[in-house]
Amino acid sequence: MAWFGQGKDTIEWEEFRDDVLFYKWPANEIKKGSKLIIRTGQNAIFYANGQIEGIFKDEGNFDIETQITPFLSTLKGIFTLRGDTGMRAEVYFVNAKQLLLPWGTRQRIMIPSPEVPSGVPIGCNGNLIVEFRDYLTFIKKVAGVKATYSLEDISERIMGVLNPVIAECILHGERQIGVNALIGLQANSRALGKEISAELDKELLDIGLGVENLNILSINYPKEVQEMAERVAAQSFVGDVGKYAAISMADSFGKEGGGGVGGAAAQMGMGLQMGQQMMAGMQQQMQQPAQPQPAAGVPEPQGDKFCPTCRKMVATKFCPDCGTQTV
Repeated sequence: MAWFGQGKDTIEWEEFRDDVLFYKWPANEIKKGSKLIIRTGQNAIFYANGQIEGIFKDEGNFDIETQITPFLSTLKGIFTLRGDTGMRAEVYFVNAKQLLLPWGTRQRIMIPSPEVPSGVPIGCNGNLIVEFRDYLTFIKKVAGVKATYSLEDISERIMGVLNPVIAECILHGERQIGVNALIGLQANSRALGKEISAELDKELLDIGLGVENLNILSINYPKEVQEMAERVAAQSFVGDVGKYAAISMADSFGKEGGGGVGGAAAQMGMGLQMGQQMMAGMQQQMQQPAQPQPAAGVPEPQGDKFCPTCRKMVATKFCPDCGTQTV
């Protein structure tokens, strides 16, 4: 789409879009009596003689001669000198809103690890916020050759350096990183996002832009790596026999014709009961003290008995009181 102001008498960015960073007003000569219109979310920059003459941020309708020119650094009185011929200056409108840019790795990044020296392939995606850092640098390097500059243009520049930047931030200067650390990247995504943001900020600073913030929404792995992580998590579950029995029963629902809701409930009840019984048995074995074994050749001590005559408790073959044989 072509971008046009309404003639040379009205300086404005009429078809303002959130996905465009800047728009260059097509005329270079500003006539006497011209008006400047600034809309919400826009800044207007007057540029002449290789430098920025003024930046205007307040929205509204302004008269160039009386309300704008007195604030321009080197163009004051230009209308008086040139009469009605106007003044030569370029006007750029920039998007002052937060510019949210989705990003994502175009192909998986190979991260070397001791377990997989050739590299574990990972991918990630999220969004970032782009902002202006240096208007003069941007105008000299970008605005001088393009009439507009969009988020799509920034995206192309970022995607060109994204993969090596992410790899460097993950490795932290190391040559390899363990598979367990790679699987745990999602838990540390906030810190990783800050590192990636700082590196991309350096890349964009060359054209006067920067990255204010970067979020990682997801980190994904190949199916095989994901399955391995799930198995490791499942194995850690086995330590709780009750949970293991319940999950095993739940996994069997539907595989053997569970008999509807009633059958499923019965199976779950049986599973929980089995788990509880197994746990109770294990706990009882752990809590019972070990029974001492008699030494070889030593007869086991006889238990206490009652004398059949005097009914006194005795621990010998004959009652010590009446002499009655107890066995």
